[in-house]
Amino acid sequence: MKVDFPIVEFPWFGNGNIVALIAIIHVLISHGVAIGATAIVVSTEYYAMQTKNAKLDQLAKQLTKWIVIITTTVGAMTGVGIWLSTMVIQPDSIGSLLRIFFWAWVTEWVIFIGEVVLLLIYYYTWEKWKEGKEKQKHLNIGIALVVFSWLTMAIITGILAAKLTPGRWVETLSFWNAFFNPTYLPSLAFRTFLAVTLTISLFTIFVRIFVKDEDVRLSLFRIFSVWGAISLPATFIFGLWYLKSIPEQAAKLIVWSTGLPEQTFNVLNFIAFGLIVVFLSWLVIRPKKLPVVLALGMFISAIGFIGEFEVVRESIRKPYIIYNYMYVNGITAAKAEAMNRDGYLAHSTIAKVKTITEENKIEAGREIYEGQCLACHTIDGWRSKRALANRLQGWPQKSIESFIPTMHQVRPMMPPFVGTKEEVEALAAYLYKVVNEQN
Repeated sequence: MKVDFPIVEFPWFGNGNIVALIAIIHVLISHGVAIGATAIVVSTEYYAMQTKNAKLDQLAKQLTKWIVIITTTVGAMTGVGIWLSTMVIQPDSIGSLLRIFFWAWVTEWVIFIGEVVLLLIYYYTWEKWKEGKEKQKHLNIGIALVVFSWLTMAIITGILAAKLTPGRWVETLSFWNAFFNPTYLPSLAFRTFLAVTLTISLFTIFVRIFVKDEDVRLSLFRIFSVWGAISLPATFIFGLWYLKSIPEQAAKLIVWSTGLPEQTFNVLNFIAFGLIVVFLSWLVIRPKKLPVVLALGMFISAIGFIGEFEVVRESIRKPYIIYNYMYVNGITAAKAEAMNRDGYLAHSTIAKVKTITEENKIEAGREIYEGQCLACHTIDGWRSKRALANRLQGWPQKSIESFIPTMHQVRPMMPPFVGTKEEVEALAAYLYKVVNEQN
């Protein structure tokens, strides 16, 4: 059966917010733990081998235990959660991506299984492979684990980046044009080094609070400072490259997508970046006196940048969910013309109402709302900009009716309404009714 309709509605919190919340948690774990933390733990084991520091080696093992726990529980559950939430909230989008990237996803799943297997082998053979060639074999398993962890992100980044910049795929429908899209490389590089930056801050807090052995602590700080010296400038450089690669219209929506005034947005980013610079400088110059508060500020800043990146990446595609191909409500640009001619309801798979009458106008309007508005808006809820009860309060029905066909011109981030004049009237009647019921 073809599924192209919303199945589940979260009217107060918002459908898009559900997907975003699960995705951000998953990104924090997949980037900060599965990639960044794994790379630093393997580096720590290598340094412990070179310096014959048994205490440092054991600490690396303890950190690996937490990587196993977090990635196989919260990481795995949020990964599945993304699939479940998108399938019931944005089936058109996930269906289109599956058709384009089926074999990429199959490859990613195979690599992910390999990653989990390597992680378990890496942790549970730590005491068995302790000396000489066996220890080197154990380290090689760790290096392979880092590579597999990064490869899963490399594949998923190609899929995610294509939603914003599908490039020539819109004309060619070629998998390779979609995967190696204009923002793929800058996005992948930015994510890679930002993951390391996030991990450094998290591990520093852990070390400052729980590691009492000063020699072990300083050894770890030395490893962190080397990684930081690489990751900070790389994050900045590749972040700028990413910003230069996105479409001009999307770039104009960056500040808007955060919901902050432009000056506040710029000041917060400047402060966050400054905190990271101060933290890494302090880590190099005075590691023994590194304040926990500064490490916490660095951690919050790194999380903020990841959250900002995800929110901005999702928001600046508007009015599209797959740029220049599918609008955020799941309607493709190619189908819009037929829907304007024949009517939206006539092309809807699930709509019970096909012909609008005075008796079923409100019901028809509800079905149009669910198909064209529900992906972004709620009738009521905590986000006043998205809650129609706030936005349309006090509007006469005729004003709502006049606004609907021109809304995409007034607000460029909104997709154009598709359908007939009768469907505009039905949607306006429904919105007027429910908005006034809420107020």
